[in-house]
Amino acid sequence: MNALLEIGVEHLPARFMAPALSQLETLAASLLAEKRISYKAVHAFGTYRRLVVEIEDIADKSADVQKEVKGPPAKLLKDAAGNFTPQSAGFAQKNGIAPEKLTVEETDKGPFIFARVKIKGEKTAKLLPEIFTRLVTGIEFAKNMVWEDSGLRYGRPIRSLIGLYGDKVIKFTVAGVTSSRYTYPLSSFGRKPISVKTADRRAYADLLRNQPQPVLVVPQERREALIKTVSSEAKAHGYEADLDENLITETVWFTEHPVAVSGDFEIKFLTLPKELITTVLKKQIKMFPVMNKKGELQPYFIAVRDGISVNQNEVRDGFKKVMSARLSDAVFFFENDKKDGLATFQEKLKNIQFLEGLGNLFEKAERTQKLAAWLCEKTGNTALAKTVDYAAQYAYADLASHVVYEFPELQGYMGGQYAALAGQKEAAKAMEEFYYPLSSSSPLPQTMAGKLVSLAGKIDTLVGNFLIGQIPTGSEDPFALRRQAFGAVRILLEGNLNVSVKELVEKSASLYPAGTPDKGLKELPGFLGQRFALILQEHGHDSRILEAVANWYNLPLTQAESLVSALETVKNGAEFAAVLESAKRVNNILKKADVSATTVKENLLTEPAEKALFNTLQTVQKKLTVLPTAHDKESYLAVLKTYDAFKEPLEKFFKDVMVNAEDVAIKNNRLALLAAVRACLNSTGADITKL
Repeated sequence: MNALLEIGVEHLPARFMAPALSQLETLAASLLAEKRISYKAVHAFGTYRRLVVEIEDIADKSADVQKEVKGPPAKLLKDAAGNFTPQSAGFAQKNGIAPEKLTVEETDKGPFIFARVKIKGEKTAKLLPEIFTRLVTGIEFAKNMVWEDSGLRYGRPIRSLIGLYGDKVIKFTVAGVTSSRYTYPLSSFGRKPISVKTADRRAYADLLRNQPQPVLVVPQERREALIKTVSSEAKAHGYEADLDENLITETVWFTEHPVAVSGDFEIKFLTLPKELITTVLKKQIKMFPVMNKKGELQPYFIAVRDGISVNQNEVRDGFKKVMSARLSDAVFFFENDKKDGLATFQEKLKNIQFLEGLGNLFEKAERTQKLAAWLCEKTGNTALAKTVDYAAQYAYADLASHVVYEFPELQGYMGGQYAALAGQKEAAKAMEEFYYPLSSSSPLPQTMAGKLVSLAGKIDTLVGNFLIGQIPTGSEDPFALRRQAFGAVRILLEGNLNVSVKELVEKSASLYPAGTPDKGLKELPGFLGQRFALILQEHGHDSRILEAVANWYNLPLTQAESLVSALETVKNGAEFAAVLESAKRVNNILKKADVSATTVKENLLTEPAEKALFNTLQTVQKKLTVLPTAHDKESYLAVLKTYDAFKEPLEKFFKDVMVNAEDVAIKNNRLALLAAVRACLNSTGADITKL
């Protein structure tokens, strides 16, 4: 048989739904395990008004279990006459067995008396009231309400409960509501109860779907219906709907039966920037924009209502009034912003704090401008200097605009719009891309100017936060520094920028006022390194190899990735593996030794094996001087290939030569030889012994 629970609630916010259903599945599995009840599967689904969980093929009783209960020490089992002591007899009685069934077992604290107790399973029907009650009360919401005398804190008030086991009702009460077999239709279509006959999710879903006003209780079914109704409505006008994934997900969670309602708006609103219009539609009033086949925005919208209405025209008119009001507000804000301009907004940044102790956003913009100019010079992009300078100067200005105050998600984009209106077309694109990437994997700025300005802003933010010791810990990251770090590393790497993280961070830190406290800047390299390692992993590399490239922080990241890739290629080769083992012996010897000599004196080389090693060292050093100096993978591979020459000479050296010779001069000369070999083996900048 199956068991089914429905929690009927008032309108839950869309953002509560996915976490609540996930918790229901996890909690149900946990409770069933606790009660030792077997089952086939747990299915959680529902809508903003009903959270449902079905336990499929649940056993009719919990499993029997045998357990051992530890009692008194073994010496108390029987007295001198061979009779059970009062302690052992009482222990047996307490556990429901005869004293003769007690056993003695050895423990780490000596021998003790044990009782083997068999606990019989209970009928599932008897256990379900507690399981259902704990399922209802165990869900945690981001925000809660209290509405009745028991004081239960919940996302929204509970109005009905269904508890079924097969076709039987399981009675339990939560927050003054007692379970039954009745659910209810769409909220706008009355409160006449619907009787659920059996605890089967398919029958339950069919029952609600076949009501006069259907309820699509399965989220995936609702999603498919939503996409179909919105797409069909757009095609009826010869257009295509902008099926924004976030809006689809949100709409699925605030409807039970999505029905598209299309309408139009005045063409004059199309003079607004496209993203401003679509943001009003998607974010403020949850409507789908409409495009032609060229991707051009059209003066139409598609709204979604819950259920079919006989008064569809009135519904459409209502949506149009809401849209017109919101777009009129957007026009008002945009027109005022155009009158003010970026210079006015820039001045207002003096009144907006960046971080406590680190000044205001105007000062941050000045640092970003200087860092971006330095990046232009450092990366050989001086031709972009004017574009980068303008974009960096006004990168934060739109934060003081009316539109961005109302629509924070348009930061950067609106700055680009205002720059374009000022005739700064190239800078406008860089400003529009300033906050890219918006997530760890979303697109980077497309223009080089955009990359440079975005990188400058991100590094300034990271350096500032780390200077004041505001470093993410655990899941806490209020300033999204992990995302900023991912973005900075990706821009350096994918933009192939010829600047090291060390140079960039040091330059950024130097732009902060003298006397700025440093509470944690030394932690920033490791923080960026963690992001770099994750990106290397995404690129298919073994990120552990980065441990061998200790100087990655001093290299352009494209160069560091090339070195990682080259090391990855050679590390499992037989010749290199043998050199690697010898290199580790060299390291171990030098760690314990005091290497005072800096050059190898050939006249102090007395053994054939050390002479052979010295000759090999000279040969390899000469090869390294004529190898290409480019720092791509092939160049690194060429250097690493030369190390193979050390295989036999090092093996012979360790076999035939005593490094710690009695003659101090000879000993120091041999240590100098090994130090020179180590330097040669580390010529790529990587410590191969860490592979």
